[in-house]
Amino acid sequence: MKAKAKRRISITIIPQLDDAMIQISKENGISKSSIMEQAIASFLKAKLVKDAKALSKMKFDDLPTEDEWLTIQND
Repeated sequence: MKAKAKRRISITIIPQLDDAMIQISKENGISKSSIMEQAIASFLKAKLVKDAKALSKMKFDDLPTEDEWLTIQND
């Protein structure tokens, strides 16, 4: 497995969010970039759960049979 490569990014955030990140950073002794990394990871995990739930609700009862697929592919 490859080592996690980190990339530097630049973002523009609203002052209220920056102030909150500074406060959390001071209270917990962690960097603002670490806070942002954790927030993005949390967002992506939540999105993955939401997307997985949406996929689990999909119905696949209307799929063609193997013979119908062969006909479709050969057309």
